[in-house]
Amino acid sequence: MSELIVANVTKRYGKKTILDDLTVKFEQGHSYGLLGRNGAGKSTLINIIMQRCKRESGAITFDGQLMDNNDKLMSRLFCMNDSTLYPSNFRVKTIFSITDSMYDRFDMEYAVKTAEMFGLDLKKRLKQLSTGYNTVYKVILALASNADFVFLDEPVLGIDVNQRELFYKTLARKMADGTSCFIISTHIIEEIQNLIDRTMILHNGKILLDGDTETLMSRYAAVSGKAETVDAFTSGRSVICTESMGVFKKAVFEAEGFSENDVPEGLSLDTVNLQQLFYYLTGGAPEEK
Repeated sequence: MSELIVANVTKRYGKKTILDDLTVKFEQGHSYGLLGRNGAGKSTLINIIMQRCKRESGAITFDGQLMDNNDKLMSRLFCMNDSTLYPSNFRVKTIFSITDSMYDRFDMEYAVKTAEMFGLDLKKRLKQLSTGYNTVYKVILALASNADFVFLDEPVLGIDVNQRELFYKTLARKMADGTSCFIISTHIIEEIQNLIDRTMILHNGKILLDGDTETLMSRYAAVSGKAETVDAFTSGRSVICTESMGVFKKAVFEAEGFSENDVPEGLSLDTVNLQQLFYYLTGGAPEEK
């Protein structure tokens, strides 16, 4: 299985450090959720990997080989995002043909069938497509590319609920065949939780959390009840977030070595899903000004 390594990468815009000596590894055989708040550097990281953005330091390697100016290795990566790389008067079928010529494993038959499934008219020009279908054609290219590593940056932008469900089912089937490693960057975390087996949270230029998705979620739990009872229960535990609602309180804590039998009467115990965990670990809601 191939691996893609980002090692000690730093990126600054002016005086602001976007990525701070960042090191991450992506491995085939896994599907990743790359999560972060607005401005966390997710798209910047992807653009650096795809050589669309310069870095101050660090290296990107594919199976130990440097990616810089290596067209052969770059052809084994595919990135789908909101950028439009083609003139607006190009027809969708023309873009499919261009992509087919660029990627050795591109599956044109699959691309055409998937377009039909989504109701995408291949004869239409880009300028005739809605926001949703502008996303759909890019998603189809990504899925059909069969690249070793496929980056999906906000892959459901502008797509309606029905098409999102179809996309997730189609993506799940592609993941199951094991041809590509998918790295999904999205703000709609709850919708990808069951698709990804690895989670990376990017925060303040560094990786805040990186690991098996189910294992990460099992490390945390939440209790709620009267504030004094919650405080007594969580005393001495590692609490990552609390929320107060009058005399009631909720606390999210690290649950290592914890048993459900430890919860006293009067407290409710809840699991923490991936979106909640992300929310709590990255500081919750912004403070009102």
